[in-house]
Amino acid sequence: MYNNNTKDIEENQMEVLSDKDKKGKERPWKAKKTKTLLLAESYKRLGMKKAYRVLDCGSFLEFKRYISSGEFKLNGANFCKVRLCPMCSWRRELKIFAQTSKVMDKALEVKDYRFIFLTLTCKNVEGSELSVILDNLFKSFDRLFKRTTVKSSVKGWFRALEVTHNLDKASKDYDTYHPHFHIILMVNKSYFNMPELYISQENWTSLWKESLQVEYTPIVDVRAFKTRTKKQISKSLAETAKYTVKDNDYILENNDEMTDSAVMILDKALANRRLVAFGGELKKIHKALNLDDAEKGDLINTGADEELREDVDFVLEHYQWHIGLKQYIKK
Repeated sequence: MYNNNTKDIEENQMEVLSDKDKKGKERPWKAKKTKTLLLAESYKRLGMKKAYRVLDCGSFLEFKRYISSGEFKLNGANFCKVRLCPMCSWRRELKIFAQTSKVMDKALEVKDYRFIFLTLTCKNVEGSELSVILDNLFKSFDRLFKRTTVKSSVKGWFRALEVTHNLDKASKDYDTYHPHFHIILMVNKSYFNMPELYISQENWTSLWKESLQVEYTPIVDVRAFKTRTKKQISKSLAETAKYTVKDNDYILENNDEMTDSAVMILDKALANRRLVAFGGELKKIHKALNLDDAEKGDLINTGADEELREDVDFVLEHYQWHIGLKQYIKK
């Protein structure tokens, strides 16, 4: 029989995973694994085979612990790479942030470039319409960036789709979805001083409305991207280089019905899409840096941490997810 006393004894005898970042903040391995198990349960209820891949995701983790510094670095894991998996989404977000940072750092070595933060939106939509609306959003983005005005002004771009789920019961848009693009634009330094190149917020709004082919006026946000310090760059990137949908928007504890509805809608709507992408000069830099695919690539080495020297002594530590304790326990 497994009871609280057994749990207390086991926890005292076993070493629980503690993996902290450079700021001393605990990395969310336990929280993401717990959410991943809830997603697996939803997939099971929906009769989807991927439930078993998600269930096993992150069941074991291998770390390098560097003897001299005590630093921890993930060395191996069994990630499922299912798009909605909270564990894999967290790792992808780290990877997207790290890759965008590296591309930006390289671009900033060229002093003639400036950067702009652009958000393109559309109206909230019902879950049943999300797939069709996303088709139109991506086509509209292509139309926008093929326009002569934009092509003349924008030298490179990074684009990330975000979909939020309105869970505010007091809102008129309750249980609807809001897809929108977060974009970083790279322009010549002269962009702000040349009327023939500069695109105002009013003009961006007009161009996006025409490209979106709608009668209403969509909300468009344009602002300068602060790049004076590393801290400013990181803060700006955090607004853009994030993964598409937050797990709290589709895994709703104590509400299986709404969870299953959101999981089914998002799983179908996001399937087989390029959710983040680089274009123009930023795409060339990404390729020159030999970075792998931000979405489908390696989720173990995300590039979020600095690479540690391989000639420094380390030991391998293995952790297994303990179903009873709901913790990662050192083997």
